[in-house]
Amino acid sequence: MFKQLQLGASDPVRATRYKYAALILATVLFTILVIGNAIDPPESGSIYKQEDALGYFFAIAQALPLLFVLRWPIPAFTTIMASFTVHTGLGHETIWVVQFTALLSFFIAVTQGGDRQSILALIIANAGAIVAFGIVGKNPQFGNVVMQVMLFGGLWIVANLFRTGRLSLESAKQVVVELEADQARLAREAVNSERVRIARELHDVLGHTLNLVVIQAGAAQRVYESSPEKALEAVKSIESTSRQALSDVDRMLGILRDPDEPANTAPSLEARPSLSRINKLVSELASTGQTIEFTISGHESKLAASTDLTAYRVVQEALTNVMTHAAGSKARVDIDYGDNQLEVSVTNDGSGIDKLADRKSGGRGIVGMRERTSLFGGKFEAGSTDDGGWRVNATFPLNRNNTVDESGDSE
Repeated sequence: MFKQLQLGASDPVRATRYKYAALILATVLFTILVIGNAIDPPESGSIYKQEDALGYFFAIAQALPLLFVLRWPIPAFTTIMASFTVHTGLGHETIWVVQFTALLSFFIAVTQGGDRQSILALIIANAGAIVAFGIVGKNPQFGNVVMQVMLFGGLWIVANLFRTGRLSLESAKQVVVELEADQARLAREAVNSERVRIARELHDVLGHTLNLVVIQAGAAQRVYESSPEKALEAVKSIESTSRQALSDVDRMLGILRDPDEPANTAPSLEARPSLSRINKLVSELASTGQTIEFTISGHESKLAASTDLTAYRVVQEALTNVMTHAAGSKARVDIDYGDNQLEVSVTNDGSGIDKLADRKSGGRGIVGMRERTSLFGGKFEAGSTDDGGWRVNATFPLNRNNTVDESGDSE
């Protein structure tokens, strides 16, 4: 249906040209017929008189205005009806062609305008019929007046039905245009939202991984001569961390792949970041020499993937900031599964290298964590502690939207 509407409105300029071309041909034809009808003299003994110059003028004026009816419908129709009335009042015989020019211009005037124009056209038509056939004509007859009024009234009803259909079609076309605009806007918003999501994920994965790689590479370099075994462990940890990062990036960017690619090239979801992998994250960071305590309290419940991922990223980003800005400090990770909310906290004391003084609370990582948390209705806080350290805390409401039942489906 939408395609049909679009085809109908695809070239309005061409459609208008066709209408004007048809009107020009009709006007020329009717004018010739009017002149021919006027030249033919009345029958012998007729009550009508022979056409004179004035009669020819008003006869032609009953056809020629048809040329302008599309642009000025009411003036054109009024001119035709007025010319017909004056021509009849002058005692000339009725030009039969006026039946077509008057009805055609009346139909166009009703269908091309609004309610006021439609009613005005009906008033002009009835007034012209009453005056021409009932007052100024040579042989006034009440029956002729009634017949003309009924004719114009019937045509007025038909024309209004056409006008209603035209308005409905135009309204439907407008709806189609608005729907297409909304679809395009929603598509752009979806693309932008996905870009932001991927950018955040890349920031979390690559930022954490590169920080860890730099720290582990530096540790390997320092202990290479004195303890090659520890240096080798650091290098192996770099390999493991890098592979995990590649897996995470591959999973995130899988949505950008061609859907026609073979199934065996699809990214694996087995390594999806989750709070269940916090132990591994803590172990990787602890292998660099960072002291980290980790506790879980409450009854662990299965979380919706979005909440689970966001909580994991908050912990990951907070620990990465500890290693970047407070290397050597003692860090602590607390995860508490409450009845109505999930709370994750990452705290470090002030015993490490103090680089927190210039950070305050406006870092990009902190902004990202705050936005992620608020997206799922949570609350986020980050700030310095009394002992000179730093604390990041995020809470997520646990409800039917971000927990899953035992079967793994969202409740």
